[in-house]
Amino acid sequence: MTLDGFLIAHGSALILPLAVIEGPIVTIATGFLAAQGYFDWYWAFVLLVVGDLIGDILYYCLGHTSRTPLVGIGRRLGLRTEVSPELQHELKHHATKMLCLGKWTHSLGFLVLIGSGMLRISLAKFILVNLLAGLPKILVLFGFGYFAADYLPFFENHMFFATVVLCALGVAGIALILRRADGIWVGGR
Repeated sequence: MTLDGFLIAHGSALILPLAVIEGPIVTIATGFLAAQGYFDWYWAFVLLVVGDLIGDILYYCLGHTSRTPLVGIGRRLGLRTEVSPELQHELKHHATKMLCLGKWTHSLGFLVLIGSGMLRISLAKFILVNLLAGLPKILVLFGFGYFAADYLPFFENHMFFATVVLCALGVAGIALILRRADGIWVGGR
């Protein structure tokens, strides 16, 4: 059974939990189904936004509550795990930029969301930034499904390439932000 068929068969009650699990694909499929008249677009859009925020908050909570085990895993993988107070301050200072990049590039989003929890970014700020950064993304993906469903096969054929490009852009953007932070690279600036 396809995602579209699953959503049609089980109704709009599944939009929210599916959006928590896999937001972008569910957003496009829901836009397509709303255009076909299966869902009221405004309720579907609200459910997608709420589902996206719930997913973000779950990743934040994972980072917030699992900081010690995650640092241990990072240390075993050979990653630098000690973060100076100055670096923590710089990362918190650039949290909005990093959250937006993570949200818009999608492929790096979970790392940024978990990292925000580990840095103890204010939950209110985290929710506000993710809501404001997520609305345009959800609107574009929903609109794509709603208005451009004829291009879905093209999108499916080029999804891997698009993911690689978005990931590269996200890594480059976050690297530029981090490069400005004092002491991020071994040996200083």
